[in-house]
Amino acid sequence: MGGNLAELQDLLKAGKSKEVKTFVRENDWSPTNSIRSHLWFELCRHHSTDGMSSEGFYSETVDQVFGRNQIMLAVMQSRTLGQCVKEIEERPEECAHLPSFVDQVNVLSYFLTEKGNLAARRVICVLGYTHPDITYCPGLYPLTSLFLHYMSEEDAYNSLCTLVRSRQGKFLHQTKLGYEAAWRTVYTLTKKHAKAAFAHLGKFVKTSDQVERLFESWYWWIFKYLPFTHLVRVVDCYLYEGKKVLYRVAMALVMLFAKQSAKMDSVLSQEALNFGLRQAIQKFCQDIPVTPSKLLKIAFGIRSLSQKNINNILLRIEMGLKSRTLITGPASIKRSFSSEGLPTSQSQINIHMSSHTLTVRELLTLWSWLPTRVTMYQPELVYTTEEHGCSLLTFYSRVQNYEPTLLIIKTTDDEIFGAYCSTKWSEKDTKGETGQKRTYFGTGETFLFTINPEMRKYPWVGLRHQEGSETTALKHSAELFMAADNKMLTIGGGSGQAIWIDENIRFGGTSRCDTFDNPPLSESRNFECKVVEVIGFK
Repeated sequence: MGGNLAELQDLLKAGKSKEVKTFVRENDWSPTNSIRSHLWFELCRHHSTDGMSSEGFYSETVDQVFGRNQIMLAVMQSRTLGQCVKEIEERPEECAHLPSFVDQVNVLSYFLTEKGNLAARRVICVLGYTHPDITYCPGLYPLTSLFLHYMSEEDAYNSLCTLVRSRQGKFLHQTKLGYEAAWRTVYTLTKKHAKAAFAHLGKFVKTSDQVERLFESWYWWIFKYLPFTHLVRVVDCYLYEGKKVLYRVAMALVMLFAKQSAKMDSVLSQEALNFGLRQAIQKFCQDIPVTPSKLLKIAFGIRSLSQKNINNILLRIEMGLKSRTLITGPASIKRSFSSEGLPTSQSQINIHMSSHTLTVRELLTLWSWLPTRVTMYQPELVYTTEEHGCSLLTFYSRVQNYEPTLLIIKTTDDEIFGAYCSTKWSEKDTKGETGQKRTYFGTGETFLFTINPEMRKYPWVGLRHQEGSETTALKHSAELFMAADNKMLTIGGGSGQAIWIDENIRFGGTSRCDTFDNPPLSESRNFECKVVEVIGFK
């Protein structure tokens, strides 16, 4: 196929998600195809929630970071250009100017010129300067180098910003915990959805732990060892669909490896037995025996692997890792909360929000329950019945572009409760794969809470499964997170609704539901609203 840029732009503008996926997946553009000089920028711009940076912002920030007319001097630190490039490849530990989130072992250039390498380091340094909350993101440097093959330095920076700022971490994990959760997710998905290939890996190792540790390097199977022709096609799809594409490709690589090494006397099998499974897979990826289109066909042909299932598995693993860190982590992590379970005074500095309903202590408690990445966003009181009136239509118009949001309800009996809503309320107007309007939406990050008379959090029941039980199917009623129309707003479902509010935001009700397995959040079950607020994050 030979789709052109105008077709893509029309599909993006029309919001035809399914057609865009097909367009990008099936157009087998070569690495030198001229469309890619605009394709990647357009795909990234499509994900921008607050627009690209103003013209000149990047160059001005470069001046701030390096000093006007001192860029090359600062980067090279009195070494020649050739020496600097060589040291980055051979002695990355000496490149102290790179931000700490970079994996110094995998500073990949993909054949960039010396000038291109300097540009890549400038982009990375500016990203570190403008996004200080990124603590570990090894994928950023490889993407930067790839982008610079097809777009200007400023466009590469702006495009990467959209990926960094994407909600729900759609494209990049930006902490070590998130990176570990990702490889454990790929391990779990492969074990569940590519069972035969996964079992085959065990023939080359002595313990199951060795197979598990193999997946620690899954990201580099794609970004370091795949040929450039294959990599750019994977990135084409990734820039629209997100990191689920990478998960699928990693699984496809394991499946292909298993097929090629099925005979134990094959060259590949002997490689794995003599030199180790890790090295054998790396070599297999370098010499992959299928075309880019075939690799993608296998990856997207893995069945029963929905985005929802991937998100739920990833979320359960992240929660398990967080629990492990709180129990066994270093004292510096434990000290981030006081003995009362509240953020320390240093953390409180970052909380710039007001509320007509909650005290400072209550706000801080609620803050401590939020996902870590959300605490890095700027909170804003976007709706309150005391200022904006009592209408669901007004509610939706003010909150729909914020993700996530905190819904806080104070009743006429002075009870206070609510929900952390993980997804935009505008999702109520989207259609599912069948073309029908969605009834429920949201993710397993959604949770309920009560503040008065007692402070308590009620997470999604899916998070209470023991680690390793991902194969246990949850009832559909346990995945009904958020629902909304012009008549009513609902949180939770199945055997009842955890929270519902009428169209006038005056009366509501609460009961136990399957999604959160919560008790009624109000003693009377049916309540009258005194104040309803929404805190949004951007």
